Amino acid sequence: MSEATGNTYSGDAGSLSAELRRKILNGEFRHDERLPAERSLAQQFGCSRGTVRAAMEKLQQLNLIQRRIGAGTFVNHRAFADESEIANITSPLELIDVRMGLEPQIARLAVINATAIHLGKLEQSLDLLENLQNDCSPEAFTAADQAFHLALAECTDNALMFWLCQHINDVRSHRQWSAMKDQILTASQIEKYNLQHRSIYEAVVSRDADSAQRHCINHLDKARDDLIGASR
Repeated sequence: MSEATGNTYSGDAGSLSAELRRKILNGEFRHDERLPAERSLAQQFGCSRGTVRAAMEKLQQLNLIQRRIGAGTFVNHRAFADESEIANITSPLELIDVRMGLEPQIARLAVINATAIHLGKLEQSLDLLENLQNDCSPEAFTAADQAFHLALAECTDNALMFWLCQHINDVRSHRQWSAMKDQILTASQIEKYNLQHRSIYEAVVSRDADSAQRHCINHLDKARDDLIGASR
């Protein structure tokens, strides 16, 4: 172990790349931060520049660094420190992709596992959506919409599914989505979304897993199309 740096570097390119990788993954070198020059790293670790260069090649193969001609070598690893950081870099379309991978399965599991109490909560959340005023704000609809999808996740009786849906709702509150709400959530569009919510609910109550899954996919497909239209 190197006494100078308190690391596991033992003098060869492999151990040097491992030590630099550890520093990158631990956040000691942050995403898009410029790394010290080869000469500086060679002095710091007491090795040749050839050893540093070989270590850098290993890191580049792992896609942990990026070399920019004329600018230097930069860290290419983003450590997600918290939810807000993830929310800020996730686009609305990326969010829909995640929802598409999760929510149709939530609808299917809701059919299988929902109790009468779960269905009662789901009905209450749907009533809230359907009883919103025609001129309700996009924020009011979004809050009620999130409550419906959270109630649907609760119908799965799966704590992890519910937790994931909570986090998806948190990401749905980020500023990129907020910028599109006024364009997408018009009175006519809200009415169409609520018809889809009603279809999902009725399929769950009828214990029709295939129909619930299909209606959920249709709902998310519409959301995707609307987002694409708003971004043009």
